[in-house]
Amino acid sequence: MKRISIVFILIIVTVWSCNDNKNKQAVIEPGNSIVGKWVRIGQTGPIGFNFKENGLIEADFGNDQIIDVVTKYEVSGDTIKFIDKDGKMCPSSGQYKMYQTKYYLAFDLIDDDCGGRIKTTMGFWTKPNFKDLIKQLDEEIVKSTNPELQLNRARMYMATGMIDKAREDFNSYLVSDTLNARVYINRAGTRFPNDLVGVVSDCNKSISIDPNNKNAYFLRGLARYELGDKEEGCEDFSKAIALGFSVLRIAEQEKCVDYWN
Repeated sequence: MKRISIVFILIIVTVWSCNDNKNKQAVIEPGNSIVGKWVRIGQTGPIGFNFKENGLIEADFGNDQIIDVVTKYEVSGDTIKFIDKDGKMCPSSGQYKMYQTKYYLAFDLIDDDCGGRIKTTMGFWTKPNFKDLIKQLDEEIVKSTNPELQLNRARMYMATGMIDKAREDFNSYLVSDTLNARVYINRAGTRFPNDLVGVVSDCNKSISIDPNNKNAYFLRGLARYELGDKEEGCEDFSKAIALGFSVLRIAEQEKCVDYWN
């Protein structure tokens, strides 16, 4: 596999934009609380978060019931701020927008210069009983023609590392809704690293619907760069930075030194 940005290699399959076109206001579904345990299974293995009511997060890398890091968090409406408890790993705080349903939780970068925290927090998360939740969705999908059910299952598949199954559900969903920029980004993420042309195509569709989506430019930049279109890739990174993906300025500096002044 060709070299893709080291800082972001772990999140390219789950990066996303915050608002579905149809549901721009409902970022947090009524009755949901972030408090409790959440898990994500990525390329380096499972990660567990336990959001405590006292404003602390217990992070379990490996999801082996051993607490590896304790950090602080503050929630205000649909945004969350992560604050490193000792200020050593990430001296400054990081702010993200949240999207939460009864099936999954996700964070979208607003402002954070800590690459390690970005890798850890971004993407889709689900509850530890995700097998039961997926089974529940399987049964509902058989009985219903509601495409939102497949979209929920696709994002749970992404949270649990079942990327091929996620892409199948995204394909099915996009038959009924061709104007959802966020879902094109989701599907683009499932195409790495074997279908970079498909990544570019999905990002193009997303950008045509939402020209200010920083994640679409970021993903397209990664794919273009790896396809050999380095200048175009760096232009996409630059656009993503201008739209708020500020950490790319450092992460991609070495790649783009010939194209950035």
